[in-house]
Amino acid sequence: MRFTIRSKLLISFLSVAFFVTAVNITAYIYNDKLNHSFDELIDRRVAVLSKATEIQYLSVQQTNSLRGYLLTQDPDFLTELRTSNTQMTALVDEVDNLIIKPDVQEAFQELANTDASFIRASDELLLNLEKNHDQETALAYFKTAVLPIGEELGPLSKAFVNHQQQLLDQERAKNASMVDFVNTMTAMLTVVTFLLTLLIGLLLSQRITRNLFKITSVITGFTHDSNTASKLPQIQVRSQDEIGDIARSFNEMAITLNKYSILEEEQRWLETNVAEMATKFQGINHLEALAQLFITTITPLVEASYGVFYLKEGAGRRQQLSKLASYAYQQTGIGVESFKTGEGLVGQAALENRTILLNNLPDNYIQITSGLGKAAPTSLLIMPIHFEGQVVAVIEIASFHPFSHIQQTLLQQASAHLGSVLSSIAGRMQVEQLLAESQVLTEELQTQSEELRGINEKLEEQYKNSEQKTRELEKTKTQLEEKARQLSLSSQYKSEFLANMSHELRTPLNSLLILSNILATNVEGNLNEHQVKYANTIHHSGNDLLQLINDILDLAKVEAGKIDLVNGKVCLHEISEFAEQQFLPVARQKGLKFTTVLDPDLPQAMFTDEQRLLQIIKNLLSNAFKFTERGEVKLHIHRAHTGALSHSGIAFSITDTGIGIPKEKQELIFQAFQQADGTTNRRYGGTGLGLSISINMAHLLNGEINVSSAVGKGSVFSLVLPHEEEAEGATIVHQESAAAVAEPEIAVEPQDLENELDDAVWVGKKILIVDDDMRNIYATTIALESKQVNVLFAENGLSCLKVLKDNPDVDLILMDIMLPEMDGYETMRTLRQMPGFVSLPIIALTAKAMKDDKDKCIEAGASDYMSKPVKLEQLFARIHTWLSR
Repeated sequence: MRFTIRSKLLISFLSVAFFVTAVNITAYIYNDKLNHSFDELIDRRVAVLSKATEIQYLSVQQTNSLRGYLLTQDPDFLTELRTSNTQMTALVDEVDNLIIKPDVQEAFQELANTDASFIRASDELLLNLEKNHDQETALAYFKTAVLPIGEELGPLSKAFVNHQQQLLDQERAKNASMVDFVNTMTAMLTVVTFLLTLLIGLLLSQRITRNLFKITSVITGFTHDSNTASKLPQIQVRSQDEIGDIARSFNEMAITLNKYSILEEEQRWLETNVAEMATKFQGINHLEALAQLFITTITPLVEASYGVFYLKEGAGRRQQLSKLASYAYQQTGIGVESFKTGEGLVGQAALENRTILLNNLPDNYIQITSGLGKAAPTSLLIMPIHFEGQVVAVIEIASFHPFSHIQQTLLQQASAHLGSVLSSIAGRMQVEQLLAESQVLTEELQTQSEELRGINEKLEEQYKNSEQKTRELEKTKTQLEEKARQLSLSSQYKSEFLANMSHELRTPLNSLLILSNILATNVEGNLNEHQVKYANTIHHSGNDLLQLINDILDLAKVEAGKIDLVNGKVCLHEISEFAEQQFLPVARQKGLKFTTVLDPDLPQAMFTDEQRLLQIIKNLLSNAFKFTERGEVKLHIHRAHTGALSHSGIAFSITDTGIGIPKEKQELIFQAFQQADGTTNRRYGGTGLGLSISINMAHLLNGEINVSSAVGKGSVFSLVLPHEEEAEGATIVHQESAAAVAEPEIAVEPQDLENELDDAVWVGKKILIVDDDMRNIYATTIALESKQVNVLFAENGLSCLKVLKDNPDVDLILMDIMLPEMDGYETMRTLRQMPGFVSLPIIALTAKAMKDDKDKCIEAGASDYMSKPVKLEQLFARIHTWLSR
């Protein structure tokens, strides 16, 4: 029979409950009787005592109120006396009804009679006083007849109160003795009940705790040894009650938890190693380093001894898996150097994109060797590494033991992460390679375009001989046309990029040049000599930066073969004077000797583009002074003696005693951003653009630049240009320009500026500046306010329209082109369609400065056009011209 703990506890609790209930009922009956009689008695005694105390107080108050009234005749005392008399009479009646014992009633009756006598005597006294109004007689009567009665009331009431207190104390003592008796009986019954309960509990606990002790001892032992225990122990209990059920459930739970603990430990080991490997992959930029790190990390983690990493290379039918890294490398090598897709187990795993696992390998498959011996592995695993469904690599590892499920899972997760890393690094390396190739391709495409025409002619001749050759020709032609299209597109993107960069650089430069020019001019005279010098330095530095921007744009135009040449008569002696004016101050500053020599057999002038010629000579002389620390620099203009133009050419030779250029570097220096040695870039400064621009411009002028140099002795750069007969007028070679075009400068004398300052045309005029760069707005506003002009500004086209709506009396607008929301073109078109603004002067300002921008601005509605950064003299001259109309 199954006798459960529930049944045992139920019988025990019912027995205990029976005894406890009997004791509680008995105690309740006695306590109820006792409390009922005591409450009734105490309530009566307390009520009598309370009212007796009030009588004692009122007896004194009656006498005092009567005395006060007789002495002061204050009606308040009379009112108080009558109130006390009324309350005293009522209390005496109430107490008389509460008193039961005869002896107490007799004592109280004496108090009541005395109070009645006092009230009669006081009423008689007051009545006589009211009739006779004789206060002295009333006082005498009070002292002889009334006061003795009042004084007698106090002791009587006090004696009655004390007697009542004694009776109350006696009743309480009697009740306390009865309570003690009941408590003693209750305690004895409680002890008996406790002993019976204890006996039942001992008998029941002995039957229950025996098996519970077995359970708790097992659990406690496991808790103390939880850090060292490998699995939960079993509980040996055979009882058929709930404790037996608990023991059997615990044993089943222990089995399940042991299995879960093993799985959790394996999962934690898996996640930790995957995270550590992912951390190691960060910062690696080469496939070889990544492959070696992966194979040397993963092989010991899965308790393997050999490993090989194969990387997929090539495309189409030329795809193959090449060995990139290995683990435990020996001189004999590990694995075959490469596999084709589908070749061997490695190729087959890549072809099917699945893992191949081999166990029980033959003894002669491969030998794992150490210093103490060698042995053959028993298991081989080949796993592909893929990214977005495509295999990118394969790993092959061998071990003395079979690969467990958790080890295979680690390999799969690590390989999945490795696939994305491999793809990222390969993509980055491919982009770097393509960038390098694209630069070479850009230089070669122009040559290939020239060769294309010759190839087309030859292919057309061969067309008659073979139809097969014709098809090949068409295919080649299509490919070359595609390359030419890509070259054109690349050139367009490059031009757009340079134009945008020109805008981003010229925009802040505009405000810098304007503000520094205002400070350097020091019109208000509030700057000292040093501060003016600092402002001039800032202005000159800004101009140097502008020159660098122009150099970059010139290089872009020259490389694209798109530049404007204006050929005209150039006097050679003016070239010499230009060099002396520009570089004699530099020579004196550096302590060098500078001379110019003009051979007498030269013609007075030559026919070429003067601006480009001066730019080349300035670049060559700047380099000579830059790299010469002692000695001299010389410009020698003479007839060419060597080269293709030796018979009719004129040479401009710049000789210096500087650092010299090694023979192997003399071609490198003409490439963009290149100098003879990497350290010169830091020691001497510069961008490496000057010579690149110079040689390209020389080629555009149908000339060349020759260099002769020895390290430590100096260099000779010779610009050789053809000497042509003077043409009638100036010849302008028009070519489409994709880069920035500089506006011609307008020379304004200082005296003219003074005249403009006093010119009344400026005073009170209202000019609106539309620009999204607050620096330009600030700089231009300061400059215009010096002319006593009222300046308004707007940060985009929409704001411009709103400002004009509020201020229709604007006299002129300075309009930036590249604006947010509504650009300058759209804003000007909108203004020209609005009544009242059709003829409003608008000067378009832009830092992008593409060649066609001026035509676009005029077409959109601009009255004039200037490119940033603007010079204040030019800007004032343009504004003055339009305000004067």
